[in-house]
Amino acid sequence: MKLKVDFITNSSSTAFIITNTTDKDLTLVDFVKENPQLISQFVNDYGTYRVDDNKFTQEKLIKSASLNNKKFKPGYGEHTIFGDEDGTLVGEVFDYILRDGGSSKSFTWRFCEYLR
Repeated sequence: MKLKVDFITNSSSTAFIITNTTDKDLTLVDFVKENPQLISQFVNDYGTYRVDDNKFTQEKLIKSASLNNKKFKPGYGEHTIFGDEDGTLVGEVFDYILRDGGSSKSFTWRFCEYLR
């Protein structure tokens, strides 16, 4: 019998291109603040989470983003990776909810195949 003794995980990360469509420097916090529908969509799409679950709030998503506050240069598409294994709320939510792509006043985002 053979046993696998090194690290095994079923976690994954998902890569996205997030583009700042303005002429100003913006951050991940700006992205989260501008898109409050994303946390609501996450709660609605993944039924194991309840709307009244205090873990999944816009305020907590903003706080999580501020701890990993990536910068987005004007007019530039930034390769960004989110994963639920990050142990962050922003990683958990965005790993799933950004996959269909989208846009808002100052940003566009799309799935980007990530080869590991």
